[in-house]
Amino acid sequence: MTVIRCSQKLLKRLRLPPAPVEPEPADNPLGERCADIDFIDRQPFVLLMNTATGAVLVVPGRAADLKRLHVMTAEQLRFLFAACGIGGALAEAELDAWRLPSAFTRNGNRSLISSMNQRKYEAWSQFAHNRLTAFEVALRMLETPFSRKDLGGDFHFAADLLRARLLPSAKIIPLHPARGLH
Repeated sequence: MTVIRCSQKLLKRLRLPPAPVEPEPADNPLGERCADIDFIDRQPFVLLMNTATGAVLVVPGRAADLKRLHVMTAEQLRFLFAACGIGGALAEAELDAWRLPSAFTRNGNRSLISSMNQRKYEAWSQFAHNRLTAFEVALRMLETPFSRKDLGGDFHFAADLLRARLLPSAKIIPLHPARGLH
């Protein structure tokens, strides 16, 4: 199960109480996501940002789409993993967690809200100026540098953070076997 920390606007659109009960901690490898909904050319879109990596997903946000949010998110995530060359057990575990409906709660972390607003602005400008599809915006957001205090002051790329978190480190094999030193 995946935990999604929503804006008040998205909670209202999902027809959930403004202060839903706090769910169990997320059991997926990437952890929680924060989400917000906004309108581009009168069409609602949900932007979901992974709190650990900054990876952004953009999916349609009509009422019928919100009922299938976990399905659409899993599908887009699978294609993003393929585009980044990410596979293996941890990636599959993340996709498995999205096969079940998500747990929704209120996002009260002001730092994440600020980061989410910045990433949302970048995504919406991709929609407006480049006329990209939702998946193309999500793909472009993997290549967009961002910074967050909790990740360190430097700029990061979501694709690199996804790879670091989901791909196991390689086993280093020495070029020459160790010989006894006398």
